[in-house]
Amino acid sequence: MYYFRYHLYVLLIINILFGQEIIQDRIIVKIAPDLSRADFIASIDTSKYAIEKVLVKRLNIVSLKLKNDMIGLPLKAVKEFQSSPYIDKVMPDTKVSRRNIPDDNQFDQQWALHNTGQSGGTIDADIDAIEAWDISTGGVTPLGDTIVVAIVDGGMLLTHNDLIPNLWTNYGEIPGNGIDDDNNGYIDDIHGWNAYSSNGSIPSDGHGTHVAGIVGAKGNNGDYVSGVNWDVKLMALGGSSGTTSIVLEAYGYILDQRAIYDSTGGTSGAFVVATNSSFGVNNADCNSATYSLWNDMYNALGEYGILSCGATMNNNSNVDVTGDVPTGCNSDYMISVTNTTRNDSKNSGAAYGLTTIDLGAPGTQILSTYTGGGTSSLSGTSMASPQVAGAIGLIHSSMSSGLASLFRASPDQGAMIIKQIILEGTDQLSSLNGITVSGGRLNLYNSAVLSMEYLAADSLDPNPITNLTADTSEWYRVNLQWNDPTELFGGDPIPNFMIDIYKDEEFEASVWSGVESYTDNGLSANTEYNYSLITRVIDTDSLSIGVSISVTPIGGNCQPSDVNEDNIVNILDVIELLRFSLGYYNPTDLDYCKADLNYDNVLDIIDVLMLMDVILGV
Repeated sequence: MYYFRYHLYVLLIINILFGQEIIQDRIIVKIAPDLSRADFIASIDTSKYAIEKVLVKRLNIVSLKLKNDMIGLPLKAVKEFQSSPYIDKVMPDTKVSRRNIPDDNQFDQQWALHNTGQSGGTIDADIDAIEAWDISTGGVTPLGDTIVVAIVDGGMLLTHNDLIPNLWTNYGEIPGNGIDDDNNGYIDDIHGWNAYSSNGSIPSDGHGTHVAGIVGAKGNNGDYVSGVNWDVKLMALGGSSGTTSIVLEAYGYILDQRAIYDSTGGTSGAFVVATNSSFGVNNADCNSATYSLWNDMYNALGEYGILSCGATMNNNSNVDVTGDVPTGCNSDYMISVTNTTRNDSKNSGAAYGLTTIDLGAPGTQILSTYTGGGTSSLSGTSMASPQVAGAIGLIHSSMSSGLASLFRASPDQGAMIIKQIILEGTDQLSSLNGITVSGGRLNLYNSAVLSMEYLAADSLDPNPITNLTADTSEWYRVNLQWNDPTELFGGDPIPNFMIDIYKDEEFEASVWSGVESYTDNGLSANTEYNYSLITRVIDTDSLSIGVSISVTPIGGNCQPSDVNEDNIVNILDVIELLRFSLGYYNPTDLDYCKADLNYDNVLDIIDVLMLMDVILGV
């Protein structure tokens, strides 16, 4: 702990030397988890400190005003609170200069990203993009994966100057040679796929170009506008209208690229994290036989960690009652979006639904890229949904390494956490209260902060294991293997530790460092088990994030102990087992299943004694 505090003070001194101005009468405190603000207030010395205001309600972060003799001594106050059991984190308040306002020449018209009251808007009725960009502007995950958002629309203008830098490119394919060079099942799919004509020629479409720019027009390049992400890869899909079969083909391409990425360790395919669908079928029932494949598609994408954003209907209807495809689909991996205005009201021409529509996002008079190489202002839920799809992309760049590791190990679980982060990060609006699931409008900054905090590791926490694999080639057992960590999260050598193993969320065993394997016996065949391995430092009990793997053991049908298969366990089974143990017979896999009672892969006198115990009821 002394080492950590010493480095904290060094960092504070460096910050002062390099000109960061500390506020002299205020500090910032994050109250310990599960502690109420009332209990915290009762713990402080009111002659020195007073609660000034709640800064982030969901994270229990407050500002403390320094009083009397403490004024002018913020670093002393920080030091005093660091030993308090009521505190999770404490830091001085510093002056901040806004530096991440992009230089795109039409950014001042993008009220959705930064609402200054332009054109009669309400100041700060926006997604707090510039605040979020101080955390991240997009691009790659903490683990180095290049983030891709798939735009399922009418196509897009691939030659638009504000989109060119952020286009996803399949470098395994040679353009125009009519050959599937990378053997991914698609010919000449350079920037995506055209499901209308089942080829790689992407149509130029104004609507899709506009949607793509909202997600990821190149930011801070002095040109036109900025997307929610300054840096992200945009996968172009033509397939937003016509028939369900066209839509499914477009989604299928996305699913294939993500599956290829995962199976090749990122050498091929694409790390797609979100899709945007600004289209649909009004008043349709997604759960009916006619449209049920849409729901199946969203579930399949979600299993690979892909969240699907959908624009709801452009009419003032209750989707809970009327239905809608896709925003009425009940897939957990669908995020349905309605349209808000520059004054934070729901657009009067946008649908809603307390149980179906998750949140609102700016969608009225939105400036973005358009055909012809310029920009245009459009309105509709079509413009609201890509704000959220873009937010998903940015969250993948802002999230903690812990959350990124969890997402890599369990992408479906990670996707649900990201959806939760988006909904919990919303700005609550009276105009959306009671008519949407969250009751709020997207706030990019809040969600970015939540993603940073989720599974964030302390510098003295151990790193997780790596390269976890499972061998299920032997009947009724699994052999887990992994590489132990060598460092703490902060980079120091890791002290003595163990690996705690959990099976289906129940503690299973602890393994000493250096062993790097564990065999679990006596499992049921064709049954899925989930193992989670956590690094634990012995002296401090500090823990890493868990690394998980799902396995399904193989095996035949047998009744353990019934060696001669007469459905009775008696002395005849002992005699049969003795013949195996004495080498009279060569056992088969099925014999091991019936007679290897201690699961050591050997039929011997120990198994005979254990079988006698079974017969005697010991």
